[in-house]
Amino acid sequence: MRPGTQSRRFTHILDTIDVCFKAWQKNKCIYYSISNKDSYSILSVARFFKSKIKFLPPRKGERFASALTNMSLSNRVQKNFGKIRLKDYVEDFLKKNNQEVVIISSGAVAKGMNDLGFKTRPDTLSVLQACAAVGQRGVSEIYQKTFESLGYSTGQVLITHDDIANRTRYLNAKNTLESLLELEVIPIVNENDCVATEEISFGDNDRLGAALAGLIRADKFVMLTDQEGVFSDDPSTNKEAALLSKINLDDKTIDLSQQLNSSSGLLGRGGMRTKIEAAKTSLNSGAMTWVASGLEPDSLLKIYNNKQVGTQIISDKSTLQSRKLWIASFGSVAGSISIDEGACEALVAKGKSLLSVGISEVIGNFNKGDLISCLNQEGVEIARGLSNYNDQELQAIKGLNSEEIKDLLGLLSQEEVIHRNNLVLS
Repeated sequence: MRPGTQSRRFTHILDTIDVCFKAWQKNKCIYYSISNKDSYSILSVARFFKSKIKFLPPRKGERFASALTNMSLSNRVQKNFGKIRLKDYVEDFLKKNNQEVVIISSGAVAKGMNDLGFKTRPDTLSVLQACAAVGQRGVSEIYQKTFESLGYSTGQVLITHDDIANRTRYLNAKNTLESLLELEVIPIVNENDCVATEEISFGDNDRLGAALAGLIRADKFVMLTDQEGVFSDDPSTNKEAALLSKINLDDKTIDLSQQLNSSSGLLGRGGMRTKIEAAKTSLNSGAMTWVASGLEPDSLLKIYNNKQVGTQIISDKSTLQSRKLWIASFGSVAGSISIDEGACEALVAKGKSLLSVGISEVIGNFNKGDLISCLNQEGVEIARGLSNYNDQELQAIKGLNSEEIKDLLGLLSQEEVIHRNNLVLS
């Protein structure tokens, strides 16, 4: 700065971030603080890399300002800043408090794109999957090296939505994660992007994390993001938006329409809707649920110590049993049946099992033991459960009572089409 000239010597914001990120990658510095604590001038960073420096002549009328003031960190820095903060979490949270932790991570595609030299995101599924295959190795190595330096072992677990939707693979994943925790290995879970398609993917870590919280019956589920928590509105467009310290999803007086309709990256990749949807799933399993800032080094400790941080999301509904949790949140629906008003009342108001006499229509092809949806006469799902009959059998016995089924088939294998123990209300 030259007094009276109003000139400045700084690079473009993206160039600055790239330089800081490259320095971090090379492990040249333990911390990089942007706009707070100890800072580094552009010149000092350039000299650090032994770069050639060219000073441009001052131009009158330019105003000196910090290029990073009042700006959020770019996604690139946010995604990769975790290596530094992760050490703080490990030291304080794992070692001091002896907690079992499962980490839901991402970034395989982005890491693979960087390793393979892509400047823009590929638009071909097979190429994206190839990037994920390369990137998963790199992401795993980062976690492995970081945790090993602190005396912890890690295990990589790759999961797709299909693995959770299939009951057998769901239980296998559960056993694997629990065994890793018993062996004091920290599971690093990624969605298996190298094989997942849009149709079978979670699409975001919120829903993947909620599924795993239910899988292992976690006590707490924390969605760490780049925001303080859940706001009453988008804080980037509404200065009056307030941070909500607690949300009850069953409180009918709370209007969540703004949050549910938000598709922006306010709270991460999936937007606000996925946060709310994920919370419903995790709360069904009994996991206390938060949305909090991952940029604060003590967010997890504050939550652990019951201090106010971020947004706690709660529900008045009871925790579901393991089988019913899978039915409600994870199972893939194979078909559906339409039921009359009497059957609806029996399921909803009386907690009864579903009998064939209340079935008016069978839709789709499914086998015995498959998960099917129960629709009212308006086509709205009121329940879902595991069928004791396949679709052809139900076509034959729909609308019939038990005695009529015996006369028709000569036997009655199961009185209930869906037993109440295998049924969950929507």
